[in-house]
Amino acid sequence: MKLEFILLLTLSIKFIVAIGNGDPTAQTQQGIYVGRQTKVNDTTVNFWVGVPYAQHPVGNLRWKPPQPLPHESGIKPAFIPNACPQGNNFEPPFTEACLSLNVYAPEHLTNLPVFVWIHGGSFTGGAGLVYNPDLLIATSVAHSSPIVVVTINYRLGFLGFIADQGLYDERSGANNRSTTGNYGILDQMMALYWLKENIRGFGGNPEQITIGGESAGGISVTMLLTSPLMKDNAFQRAIIQSGGLWPNYASKLEDAINNSGNILRTAVSCSTVECLRNLSVKQILAVQNVVASKNIFGLAAPPVIDAYAIDDIMENNYARGHFKKVPVLVGTTRNETNPFTCGHFKNSATVAQVQAFLNTLYNATIISKIPDFYGSLSSADNPLTYLNIVYSDSWAHCASRRIASTFASSNLPSYLFTYNHALPIASACDSTAHGTDLVMLFPSILDGKYKLTVEEEELSKNMMLYWTNFIRTGNPNFQGSFANWEAYSIISDSDLALDLQPQLRNGFYNTTCSGFWDLYAVTNRTESIFF
Repeated sequence: MKLEFILLLTLSIKFIVAIGNGDPTAQTQQGIYVGRQTKVNDTTVNFWVGVPYAQHPVGNLRWKPPQPLPHESGIKPAFIPNACPQGNNFEPPFTEACLSLNVYAPEHLTNLPVFVWIHGGSFTGGAGLVYNPDLLIATSVAHSSPIVVVTINYRLGFLGFIADQGLYDERSGANNRSTTGNYGILDQMMALYWLKENIRGFGGNPEQITIGGESAGGISVTMLLTSPLMKDNAFQRAIIQSGGLWPNYASKLEDAINNSGNILRTAVSCSTVECLRNLSVKQILAVQNVVASKNIFGLAAPPVIDAYAIDDIMENNYARGHFKKVPVLVGTTRNETNPFTCGHFKNSATVAQVQAFLNTLYNATIISKIPDFYGSLSSADNPLTYLNIVYSDSWAHCASRRIASTFASSNLPSYLFTYNHALPIASACDSTAHGTDLVMLFPSILDGKYKLTVEEEELSKNMMLYWTNFIRTGNPNFQGSFANWEAYSIISDSDLALDLQPQLRNGFYNTTCSGFWDLYAVTNRTESIFF
């Protein structure tokens, strides 16, 4: 379903509810925001959408770090959603003035733990409002673990992650420091700082903030955990879903400039920063889409090692202990890479095609060792399945396990999971693939195309409660949970396989991860060249 339709559908569902004088209000440093209400089961949920957390990044503020809002007074509506430009969408509700967030809170409750959700979408698409947390909040209330949920927008694609030498030379960062390519990451930081100052007005506790996200959102969480620019105590816990990835998404500055800024300049014949800032959104998206179409993940421009927001690849920072010391919940789906490779090969691939693809992913040493752990590709029943098993392990499973191990080694609670349940409507290539765990936390994503069975509803409820209890306490376990989720330790090496029949497994990834992929992860070998 197209994002614009989802946004409009949300409007049609939520905003027909007439509350009148009972509309919820929230006091902020920018005045009083008036929201709306909805009822889920027996829980009334207050919500405010489209609340700005920074100045509009337009005109001269395009491709600069987000600027704080001035203090204001007055009463303002907060029931008009928006989304950042993406694809071919640059008309309302899509707008460059999109630095806003959405807050959802149970009625009459205050000082609640806060869950800040960072959406995925290859840093090129997505929007906060796609993830409706009403049922998540209602479930948390019904089981005495109430939370506030915040979903945010951040700049995407070339508008959020373009790297350009001219922009770098502007030295627009704090203390006149150079930065480029990480405007979307800086937006996320600004959103967290705004929430720190204002979330009490919505019923949240600024000293109990958990950040979480999936895919590009999960990668964002790992970057916020390792960024030298991220202030201490901005958040207290972190959830990483399909975001502990290797190879790392952060690009070297020179490569990023060549692969984004220089491409845009050439395509639109711009020689100056002023020319770039005068481009229409339509012009920028047209070039962005060409670049994204050539990437298997639909990525237009990744975050950048700019020695400002990001100082090194994540693996190096984790290896050196340069990360926020907070409890972490981290995991993946069983078949992470299926949707990307199946789309690339149109659901079928020969041995030769898979071997050629593997050769683009790994060096000769790794290629020579893969058969020792996965058997011969030529003997595989399905070459594409073989590729996805190898790729998912290296790209996601082992990287997430290394994060769990790193935090555990620092005596921090860490919980590792693998999502294993396949919906009956899923094709072979969509089965337990990247993003399928989101259905259990945000069931509205299904949009009526499938009704969860009783057993699936129980899985959904348990996952919601694992998440909410982690958000509240740093420990996901709760009374009546369908499995005790042990904290990760190097000795037990445990992950919780989330399925209709959940299973706590010990050493499941040990052979392929400890025995193979972990040995070739880029850790602690080079310092950033941009210091």
